[in-house]
Amino acid sequence: MSKIIPCDRPPAACDKETWKWDKYFHKVEKGKAKFVSPLALINSLVMDYSVCVQKGVVFETRNHDFDVLKKEQEPRWFAIVENTCGYYILSRFVNSTDYFWTHVLSRKVHTMLYAKSRDPKLERVFYCPPYSLKNEFEADLDSFIKKAQDEVIGKMGIKEEFEKDRHKLHRPAFRAGQRVELLSYANSLEIRVAHIQEVCGRRLNVTVRKRDYPRDFDELEDDRQAGHEGAQYWIDQDSFMMFPVGWAAINNYQLIANEDYIEHTKKIAEAFDDGTTPRYEINDATPDQFEKPPVDPVKWDKLNIGQKFELLDPLSQQFKCLHVASVMSFCKSDGYMIISMDGPQAAEESFPIHFHNLCMYPMNYARKHGIKLAPPDEFVGKFKWDEYLKKQKAVPVPEDVFKPMPSKERMDMIEVGMHLEAADMCENQLICPATIKSIHGRHINVNFDGWDSEFDQLYDIDSHDIFPAGWCDFQAYMLQHPKTD
Repeated sequence: MSKIIPCDRPPAACDKETWKWDKYFHKVEKGKAKFVSPLALINSLVMDYSVCVQKGVVFETRNHDFDVLKKEQEPRWFAIVENTCGYYILSRFVNSTDYFWTHVLSRKVHTMLYAKSRDPKLERVFYCPPYSLKNEFEADLDSFIKKAQDEVIGKMGIKEEFEKDRHKLHRPAFRAGQRVELLSYANSLEIRVAHIQEVCGRRLNVTVRKRDYPRDFDELEDDRQAGHEGAQYWIDQDSFMMFPVGWAAINNYQLIANEDYIEHTKKIAEAFDDGTTPRYEINDATPDQFEKPPVDPVKWDKLNIGQKFELLDPLSQQFKCLHVASVMSFCKSDGYMIISMDGPQAAEESFPIHFHNLCMYPMNYARKHGIKLAPPDEFVGKFKWDEYLKKQKAVPVPEDVFKPMPSKERMDMIEVGMHLEAADMCENQLICPATIKSIHGRHINVNFDGWDSEFDQLYDIDSHDIFPAGWCDFQAYMLQHPKTD
């Protein structure tokens, strides 16, 4: 049985309640369980460190066999990654048959000889092989250490930047206390003032406060975005629902806010129109924090009002199918447009979205990849795109406007039956252990472990709501217990 070395991080209040993947480690060792690699889910961290989670990578780590030998120094040895379980790695000490599990993002994982390069006299650390090799190294420890170092020379190792930049994983783009503009979950035609309550990596707990809401706050009793006692509304820092202060005023979007805030953002909009620098208050979330990839002007110019496409509705309560949708209008803010599902309520159900989004797909994407396509509300008969376009006198969004499919190499890393962690998009404060049930193009159909298939949800593999195993452990975020646990 392999011993388990826990992730080295500050203790969290949820530790007694959070679910652990430990019981799966031995299944992985026996080839009876597989986990999605961080190389496949590249958007789970503030920065990408997925290169560390690969078989054959060598690193330096604490050797607990000698913790009591020199209390003023840390004992270390060299290890090779043999298998992975999300962010957890099964490793073997060099020249040894001793295996152990640890978290690749813990402070127990270091680049090779990083300590020696920073501490040449090894005053804070010392190198010592596992105690099980005592008979082999006790006669000439220095030669044994050099031999082990020579063995790993030339192998793929964790880069020095990992050690230097690891602290940046805890420096997200936003901070608690900042105010933002938040699209109303209950009425997508409205934007409200909200505040960031908590930050956990890329994830933000964003809620509407009573003092910022000019209407009867008690009416929001069942509103998940409302900041009642214990309220949680967790979204990714790149969520389509969140905007910088002043976005609604700039784009003439309906803003529900008190008079002081409205006047404040009117001045921001005026500065935007004049081409001058807006004056923000100290806690305002500003546009530079919402940085997006550049929009290709050639592709942008191909978009027109009325064009049709297929939509994974991000405001839905069931993320199982795509919908027929249209471009409704364009915003002043670069790269933003208004879209909506087709039907008699299209105008009332429209919402803003950036060009770089994870919900718009080309015509026939659903049919090609085995996903249900829901026709417009009140549509009668069997839906066929060609007939519908002809009847509506419309054209589809050109296929080359949409993001390209992920590489085959990346898609091959994803298999049915693999495990991961997934945020429930209906109750987004919950992150659950989950299993890939089927694959549909760039989408995976995820089943929350222990729950019926009626709760399955579709995720684009670039979604920020799916994570390799170990994300919650690293971020000290509670991982829900499976229903059957």
